[in-house]
Amino acid sequence: MAETVATIEMVHDRLFLMAKTVTGILEKHDIPYSIAYGTLLGAVRHQDFIPWDDDFDIWLFDDTYDEAVEYLRNEMPPELFLEDAKSEPMYFHAWAHVKDVNSVAKHDKYAQDAAYQHKGIHIDLYRCPRIKESDLWKYIDNENVKYFERRKEKGLISDEEYNLKMDKVRKDMEEHVSFKGDPGRIIYLFLIEKLYVDEDTVFPLRKYKFRDTEFYGFNSADKALTTLFGDYMSLPPVEERIPIYSEVIFLDGQE
Repeated sequence: MAETVATIEMVHDRLFLMAKTVTGILEKHDIPYSIAYGTLLGAVRHQDFIPWDDDFDIWLFDDTYDEAVEYLRNEMPPELFLEDAKSEPMYFHAWAHVKDVNSVAKHDKYAQDAAYQHKGIHIDLYRCPRIKESDLWKYIDNENVKYFERRKEKGLISDEEYNLKMDKVRKDMEEHVSFKGDPGRIIYLFLIEKLYVDEDTVFPLRKYKFRDTEFYGFNSADKALTTLFGDYMSLPPVEERIPIYSEVIFLDGQE
């Protein structure tokens, strides 16, 4: 099998083809989605990938998430793999991945991901929760508990680290008891960042130019990106322009 050390431009090209395949299936079945995080930022600021970014982020919504995943699992071509708890025995993430089976991505930042059988570059299929603002910290704390429990169950975290993490979660839960929030306000949550936006920031979805195609994104990318990144049109310092992967190998020798 031919192997090629991939440049970031080669990774971008392959991720772009993967994204067109994934979103094509979603659109075929009228499944709503939005590009998100750095991918949405790339579309707005560069009409392309952020030059040093080497992943692709898609938001799927709670009410159609499971349906979307099954369509992708059944309809993607063989060079793509739907990675989740059904297909990966060691799976501990709260969202699914679409992985390229013809690559191996190496990185130090998320060393725990090495537990997965498939090592290729991937698209994140983030689950976007729609919740009441008053349920914000209840939801986040519960997801944190489930995350560390999954890692402990799979043997991917030591007892000592697990206990330390759970102690912190319990302290956070005690602090969050006083949080009220507005039970009449519906929000969409960026779970990892613990940030959120209102429904009118998300819907109606609209298309954003990305290379020679368009992907659906938030109704107001400006509000979403400002929430996430602040002054998102300004480039970060050079020392912060770091890819996720330390190396990517293409196993099929294709560029």
